[in-house]
Amino acid sequence: MTSLSSLATWFSSSKGNVVIEWFGWQVTTSPSFLIISIVLIFFFIYVFSSLIISLYEWPKKVLLKIKEKRKNNALKALNEGVIASFYGNKKEVIKNLNIAKKSLNDSPLLILLELQSSLYKNDNKSTFLLLTKMLEIKVLKPLAIKSLIAYSVKNKDISLFNNILNKSLDKKVDFSWIQQDVFKFCIQNNNWNDLARFLQKKLPLSNKENRNMLSIVYFQTALG
Repeated sequence: MTSLSSLATWFSSSKGNVVIEWFGWQVTTSPSFLIISIVLIFFFIYVFSSLIISLYEWPKKVLLKIKEKRKNNALKALNEGVIASFYGNKKEVIKNLNIAKKSLNDSPLLILLELQSSLYKNDNKSTFLLLTKMLEIKVLKPLAIKSLIAYSVKNKDISLFNNILNKSLDKKVDFSWIQQDVFKFCIQNNNWNDLARFLQKKLPLSNKENRNMLSIVYFQTALG
């Protein structure tokens, strides 16, 4: 402020004119008026440029807000749909899935909601494709394995059962998670040889319970 005050005092006390000649035109003015004019010109250029930039970016900002609102609505619908699936509200699951799919990519929760909707619709083809897709998603893989083994039990599909058993060798898939369905399949289809080979790879045989389980499987193999 002191500098500006000193500068203003200097302009008021200093005598003289500024002469500008340009293409035959001559303009005479005081230094203070010239400085003020230049400042005002830059100020108006700044205001005009800011206005132009704001007008240019306004449609982008509006679209961004619309996308953000849609995404928030989709996330809300996804959460409500997943919750609805827990208490078996088929109508809410399907409705919220349709909303969520418009703005969200294939997140694990969205795929789970799609799976639940597919099950409600008894769409076996879509259900199988979704479960296969889930095998490639780390967090969904255990659930997909359990569901596909149950699917192989229902359809007596030995090829699918063996394929899923191999994928169950993943250390993150605990055998206790699939044990019941695995034994159910083997009882129905007498598939004990494949299970024996799987258990030899899957279970640590230093554990007594695991050795006992394997002994039972060997016994069933011998009976077959």
